[in-house]
Amino acid sequence: MTRHRMRLVERRIQEGSCDFLVEAPTPAMAAAILLAAHRRTFKQCSNLVTLPDGQSRHIGAMFVVENSGLCRLLDEARQEIEEVIPEREGAIAEPGP
Repeated sequence: MTRHRMRLVERRIQEGSCDFLVEAPTPAMAAAILLAAHRRTFKQCSNLVTLPDGQSRHIGAMFVVENSGLCRLLDEARQEIEEVIPEREGAIAEPGP
């Protein structure tokens, strides 16, 4: 039986939220203000979103929206070559020697 160097990758999408009262001419402009504040928060490795008017709220993951896994084939240098689609969906791994 051939041995394959594989990497198991888990992807998890989490969701959290916080509410603000944003003064802007349109909802699209209000969204732009919120997203700019969120980008600043992310760049600072923080979870405290602060708007230009001083409003602040903590934002963080509250629940998992989606969780999935995938497999990637690696070369001898452990560099990813390609994603591998399993032959049978939901195949059960058999114990090795």
